Amino acid sequence: MPRPKTKSVFTNIAFYVVAILFSIFFFFPIWQNIVGGFSTIDSLQSGKSLLFPQPLSWNWPDLASLNINPTVWRFLFNTIIIALSAVPAIFFSALTSFGLTRFKVPGQNIVFFTILSTIMLPFTVTMIPRFIMFKNFGWINTYLPFYVPTISGNAMAIFLLRQFMKTIPKDIDEAAKIDGAGYFRIFWQIILPLSAPALITTFIFTLVGIWNDFMTPLLYLNSTKMFPISLSVMILKALQDRIIPWNSIMLEALLATVPMVIIYFILQKHIVQGVVASGIKG
Repeated sequence: MPRPKTKSVFTNIAFYVVAILFSIFFFFPIWQNIVGGFSTIDSLQSGKSLLFPQPLSWNWPDLASLNINPTVWRFLFNTIIIALSAVPAIFFSALTSFGLTRFKVPGQNIVFFTILSTIMLPFTVTMIPRFIMFKNFGWINTYLPFYVPTISGNAMAIFLLRQFMKTIPKDIDEAAKIDGAGYFRIFWQIILPLSAPALITTFIFTLVGIWNDFMTPLLYLNSTKMFPISLSVMILKALQDRIIPWNSIMLEALLATVPMVIIYFILQKHIVQGVVASGIKG
């Protein structure tokens, strides 16, 4: 028996109302950051909750003129250098996923569940041992702690990529072997292109996590010239003893947010496809 049309309309209205409310709830802090980034310091110190900048202020000259070394652009450049560690992380995660789905060896499932179990370990558990290890290696105040551990891949990325690669028929591998292709060529020229939606999804998730990370750079970097933009907020806050330039801090936070927002909207379609394919088909 078909559902009444009025009930279907009511369900759709309720769905959109709830979706709009949740959107407002999650977007409001971002909007407050935008408002603060384009407000004067006096309006921010007034204690009033502003929905719009009153008055509207272009704070970039003030941010650019602050006596900070290095400059804001250097902080952003350092962030890009650290964030590029997502590339080898996804590559080695895909390589691990390829091995878990294309080879049958004893103990394979044990290896996979061991990899997944690392997700349950909080960062605080491994923070001190990793710091001591990297200090003994002489890697403190370098970018090596961000790149070398990517050889082991990312547990969540391995999980998503494995789920996706399981949906790729193995007949393709057999056909490639008949044509003389080796395992790495099959991985590089066949599996990776077919796994593009899942690769893009895991890359974005990993990139955003590294881009927004505060604790890891604080732990391994000592020189301010190597700081990412997430740590530069501390420097801006320490510039003034009495008046903290919150409008400049919010503008810099907005500057750090914009690249991730642009990347998300450009790759939004691929992200949705990757999540659906990895979570349902697998």
